[in-house]
Amino acid sequence: MADSFELASGRKLWDAGPITAHVLVIRSGNDFWSRPEDVTTLAQGLWQAASVRTVTIPEATQYVHLDRQERRSSFFAEVARTLAQPAKTRAVH
Repeated sequence: MADSFELASGRKLWDAGPITAHVLVIRSGNDFWSRPEDVTTLAQGLWQAASVRTVTIPEATQYVHLDRQERRSSFFAEVARTLAQPAKTRAVH
């Protein structure tokens, strides 16, 4: 509850700045804990990352890895795509 209050108040729980790896941020469209602005804020905080790619899976829940087949497939396809060919430059989508 305390973490949720801090996040809702606009406070960061941790600093993403030191991350230098390629980053994939996946947000589920029906996940009420993850707001679109949270993804934007996180992507902006990843300023040292080798690359940042953001994806929203429409109609998916916070349990997208256990969701219906088509949503689960989208999740795993995005992860596989990122692991197979990480971006060479920083590109926020």
